Amino acid sequence: MAFVYLLLSSVCSLTIAHLLKLTEVRELRTLNTLTVNYLVAFIVAFSVGMLEGGSLNLASMPFYLLLFCIVVGAFFIGNFVVYGKSVHTNGVGITIAAMRLSLLVPVLISILMYGEFLSPLKIVGVLLVFGAMILLIPKKNGVKIGKMDASWLLLIIFLLSGFADASLKIYNEDFSINLNESMFMGMVFVGAFVIGLVLCLIRKGPLIKKDEALLGASIGIPNLYSSIFLIYALNGISGAVAFPVVNTINVLGGTFLGLLIWTDTVTTRQWGGIAVAILAIILLI
Repeated sequence: MAFVYLLLSSVCSLTIAHLLKLTEVRELRTLNTLTVNYLVAFIVAFSVGMLEGGSLNLASMPFYLLLFCIVVGAFFIGNFVVYGKSVHTNGVGITIAAMRLSLLVPVLISILMYGEFLSPLKIVGVLLVFGAMILLIPKKNGVKIGKMDASWLLLIIFLLSGFADASLKIYNEDFSINLNESMFMGMVFVGAFVIGLVLCLIRKGPLIKKDEALLGASIGIPNLYSSIFLIYALNGISGAVAFPVVNTINVLGGTFLGLLIWTDTVTTRQWGGIAVAILAIILLI
């Protein structure tokens, strides 16, 4: 059953990627769509948390924990905004591969902050991450996002995803006694929603269009359950098995679905980068 949950988690992650691609194809506003996504996600997360027996008392919550949730929320929404742009310009498979390589960041933070040991195989994995990123980043300079070359989006995703994943490690080590997983994710999603809402209000135009609301709501559920299904899987098998499996499925699934559905183009050099990325992921976890 654990492997079924891993497959469901991967399906949710791939669904998010393709819905974000659809946002750009339909020329919808990514930030506004994601703001609705986080509204739906935090409502569901709090509901699940309450059913699990969790509680939320802001008056007794330490200020640093509240601030931490807001900062993590900023990482989440910032990452997804860039992610949505990248799947449109760089392709689904390449973008997912760059995101999954961000495991390097929480690995390094685990070593530096929590004194975890880095085995020789993990050191090889770290080196392979840099090699994979070099291979994945396209050499073309023609595609621009504003004044920035689209290939830089892969590096930004790598960093933002890495810090977002590292924040979950910090939560697990330092704050899990204060909030259960669902309540914590609910707080993070609230932070992302508030940030997105403020930015939407500042920008000109209608706050939320009908298509943006519908697509955002569609993203919210898989966004939440990609994590919940993974937690369910970890109750049945070890993380040493679960994480390599789900990340490898995501990279391969994202690549092939991008080719089949969106007719993404992947160069021979980038195929090599995807192969190196899969090997690096397996070695790092």
